[in-house]
This record gives sequence, structure tokens and C-alpha cells, in this order.
Amino acid sequence: MDAYFDSAVIVKLYVRETTSPDAIRLVSVYAAPYLLTPWQALEVKNAIRVKAFRKEITAREMNLSLAAFEQDITAGRWQRPAYAPAMVEQKAEELSAGHSFSIGCRTLDIIHVAAAIVLGCTEFVTFDARQKTVAIQAGLTVKP
Repeated sequence: MDAYFDSAVIVKLYVRETTSPDAIRLVSVYAAPYLLTPWQALEVKNAIRVKAFRKEITAREMNLSLAAFEQDITAGRWQRPAYAPAMVEQKAEELSAGHSFSIGCRTLDIIHVAAAIVLGCTEFVTFDARQKTVAIQAGLTVKP
């Protein structure tokens, strides 16, 4: 498990979006199981629910997407790694102090980068420009 997938990439695996084929190609380069932190899981589920709120998908599509995600977790495609949350929090504070004033990255984006570092990932997969910048500056290889 060398790669950490941003939640937006994971959402594209379960909800059809314009860039879903790109996300599928990116993820397919790596062998499952994939890392899944509580932050990723919560953000993925919430993003799917917000898509239904915004009428981007139907309630039925939302339920199917959430069920597919849960099924993949149960099947072992996504695995929750063991780690010390305090270490992620400390690394997130360091990243925030070092980069937020110049990049303007959101807190959860910084937490994802911090988690990737603490978990020993070498690659970070994101479509978010600010998050990409933080990850690169933190020493991760970023895709795409």
C-alpha cells in the first residue's frame, strides 16, 4: 500500500463523473487492498450524500454508490490501517504552519497529506491543485 488516494478520487470510483475514467485508470495501477482512513471514508460518504442533495445524482444512485463502497470495504478492497491519530494531527499542524499561508489548502486536504506521510506512503493521488502542491512540498510523488 504505497499510495494514498484523495477522497475525491475515491468518489469518482463510485459515482459517475466526467473524470471517473481517469480515476479508474489511476487506481488500477495499484494492487488492492487500498488504504482507507476514517477521514477518507467519512469524506467519500459525505460527498456522495451531498451529490444527492445537489441533485447531481438521484437518491437511488446515492444508495447504490454507498452500498458499493461499503461492499468493497467488507470485501477487503479498502483496508483501515493501524496508526496513531496524534501523529497525523502533529504532522497536519506542521504542514499547515509551513504551507497554508502560501497555498491556502483546506484542513481536510492537509490531514490527508499528513496521513499519507504518517502511513509511509510514497505516492499521493489527487486531482486537487492545492493539495497536490502541499503533497509535493512534503516530499510525496503525486499523480496524475
